[in-house]
Amino acid sequence: MDKNGLKFFAAQLGAKIATLDLHGFYPDQALEKLDIFVYQCVEKNVDSARIIYGGGTGKLREVILGKIKDCSVITDYQEEGGSCVILF
Repeated sequence: MDKNGLKFFAAQLGAKIATLDLHGFYPDQALEKLDIFVYQCVEKNVDSARIIYGGGTGKLREVILGKIKDCSVITDYQEEGGSCVILF
């Protein structure tokens, strides 16, 4: 298992990682919160984090994953039903 695989596995087992819960936010609000969260994670040298966006209509998932894919400091991500784990 490679380094990223180990990080994803640890997150799935419930390892304590930084978490951002975006339930109840509109997409524009959620993107602002995500930007701040990513900046804080990078500042603290965090190597993985969880983003919770929930199920719902899928709009929040769509905008969050779009932002994650375009973010240069996020090296990889893995979805987990209503949330995703990101790696820096």
